[in-house]
Amino acid sequence: MQPKDAVLKLVEIAPILDKVNFKDVLELTSPYKLDPIDLSVNDDKELIDALTKSCTDFLALCKKTKRVWEGARINEVSKSIENELVEQIRKVGLDTKILSAQGYPDLEIRDKRNRVTYLEVKITSKKKKTGFRAFYYTTAKKILSDARHLLIGLRVVQVDNKYWKVEEWSLTDLSKLLVSLKAEFNASNIDIYAEGATLSKSHVDSNFF
Repeated sequence: MQPKDAVLKLVEIAPILDKVNFKDVLELTSPYKLDPIDLSVNDDKELIDALTKSCTDFLALCKKTKRVWEGARINEVSKSIENELVEQIRKVGLDTKILSAQGYPDLEIRDKRNRVTYLEVKITSKKKKTGFRAFYYTTAKKILSDARHLLIGLRVVQVDNKYWKVEEWSLTDLSKLLVSLKAEFNASNIDIYAEGATLSKSHVDSNFF
């Protein structure tokens, strides 16, 4: 297919890919299955109970110690909050591995039966009922097994100019998640300021352009 034909096809298809089940997307873009949580299955119930306890204990500890994180913006404190949550998850007996590469998911969890669960951690100052885009999926390169896929959402609030505290949490089964495709064409600075495209520029020596 020629690039021009591909662009036309993408523009045609993109509006159709609205409210698509994430389970279908993941299974079509990887060789693995996304297993829904079934609370009538004892192993799944134990998993959710353990994660619920870890989140409950984490929030209780934050409130008891009046724990706050310092940072001018929320993204400056997100990793530290996530790392402390991970420690609480490990305390309930779940083997938890932080997946270092960027992109979905953040964590790989193994329960006592060695079943894999992938866990995304979202830290936000936004309330639930907003249209702000909060979940992104581009590649399945970090997914190496059939698994359950869950998301822990932590809402934080700014207590003054540079400090944040955790206010509440929520645990979501991503097999129920509906996603939409946002078609986007992008370019880097190397592309934008290519030699053949630059019409004029300042004559001051600079490494920027």
